[in-house]
Amino acid sequence: MNKRFRKFATTGMAAAIMLSMGATSFATDFFTEYPNLTNYNTDYNYTVEKGSGTKDQALMVQGATSNWYGTSLFNNEADANSINWNIVQGSTDAVSVSKQAPKAVGNQFAAKGNAEIDTSKNAGVAVVEATNTKSGYMDFTVVLNPKDVQKDVSGVNVRAYDASSGSFKFLKSNKGSVSTSAVSSKINYPSAMDAISVVADNFVDDLQWGSKFLKNVNINNKDYPYMENELGWMYRVYDSEGNATSEQKMVDVSEKVGGETFDVESGQTVVWAYGGYSVQFPENLSGLPTK
Repeated sequence: MNKRFRKFATTGMAAAIMLSMGATSFATDFFTEYPNLTNYNTDYNYTVEKGSGTKDQALMVQGATSNWYGTSLFNNEADANSINWNIVQGSTDAVSVSKQAPKAVGNQFAAKGNAEIDTSKNAGVAVVEATNTKSGYMDFTVVLNPKDVQKDVSGVNVRAYDASSGSFKFLKSNKGSVSTSAVSSKINYPSAMDAISVVADNFVDDLQWGSKFLKNVNINNKDYPYMENELGWMYRVYDSEGNATSEQKMVDVSEKVGGETFDVESGQTVVWAYGGYSVQFPENLSGLPTK
């Protein structure tokens, strides 16, 4: 074999090796192409009437592109089975979740979980979260709603801030009882949205895309109106009061659900802020001004 031919043969062999590796080393990872998650043949939100016994609700997810415009079922069972299912902190104890075997759809798979709802337990909201290895997630909301209107919750701390300039400007704080009748809603337990009545001189709520929102709030004789795509009222809830050395941390589920469905408890602090949608609430209540 002459040197020229030997060189060609060596180069050709290297190319063949590279081509044979293409199916593995150079294949596009599914979670790189579809880093997010979205639902598959299931709803986002579920409302269950409080009663007795348990109810099972199947939940399924598939992959989604970075902008959610493109979706795809998982190409293999292992990828579908890598999806984790958890309950977000602060959810009602009525809901638990377990991973199920992926569902085969043709030659692809949907990741599957099962939410078990104990309808005899505490009314309120729960968020079931499916997560992948790329920090993508999909939230499912489950509301356990009593058939009858529940009694007021006393001892709820409520604060209001003007954050329209980007920082939190203290407006008002108060402690009082929260009634489920403060906001006209199908939810029959006192909610974070109902809690605005503790600090507002008056307010107007409205319905948008099937959910309640605060259209205008008057505090200290000044109106703070909703302005589409610009300004609005957002909330977070912080843990019940502890001892002098413990921090009151944000209740995680309050980041996930609307104020209409968050079930308030005595001792918690509900913070309402008027501002743009990029407002960042601090992790601890101590990060907010008190005057």
